[in-house]
Parts: sequence; C-alpha cells; structure tokens
Amino acid sequence: MRHKIGNLARVLHIVDAIDKIEIIMEDVSFESFINDFEKRLAIERLLSIIGEASNHIDEEVLFDEENATPWRSIIGLRNFLSHEYFRVDYDVIYNIAVHQMIPLRREMIRIKNKLETKG
Repeated sequence: MRHKIGNLARVLHIVDAIDKIEIIMEDVSFESFINDFEKRLAIERLLSIIGEASNHIDEEVLFDEENATPWRSIIGLRNFLSHEYFRVDYDVIYNIAVHQMIPLRREMIRIKNKLETKG
C-alpha cells in the first residue's frame, strides 16, 4: 500500500529542503561548489526532493492567482536530474541553489499559512 501524505506535509518537506540548501550553500563560491562533489550531490538530491514534493501537491494549491512560481520547471528539474543525470549543468544548479531559494521559500511559507488557515 502506498503511503499518502497531504499537501501541508509536502510543503514542509520543501521548506526543509530549502533550509538545508541555504545552510550548505552559505558563502560557497562557484569554484568551491564545482570542486566539491559531496555538495553537488547534496544539492541535486535536495532539488529533486523539492521537485518530487511539488509534483504531489494538489494543483489548485500550487497554481493560484497569487503565485508566479514556475512549478512546471521545478518539477521538470527533478525529472531532468533523475533521468538526464549525465547532462547536469552545474552552473545552472549553482544559480538555482544560490538565487532561487529565498523567493521559493517565501512562496512555500505563503502556501503553508494558507493551508493551515483552511485547516
């Protein structure tokens, strides 16, 4: 039997992954990132978790009028990392990890608050 978890739990998984990315990437230069395979693998895994969790959140929760987050791209990145692992561009991964986590975290907190308000 497949375990079904709800939207709020998935949102919290995303926030947790973002928090971990921010910790790992704090003050990390591109050169340092590219030369540290453990950091690269950790960031790939956390981005995959974000994409997988996003894919299992109900569309009406993700795609609302207040939201401009590129969910299809986030989910697509997860698929790319899993299936096209041999073509990963670490410049892109670095830029996502360094520049896209703050706005994504902000959006996830907004969604979390909305879900908690609905009960």
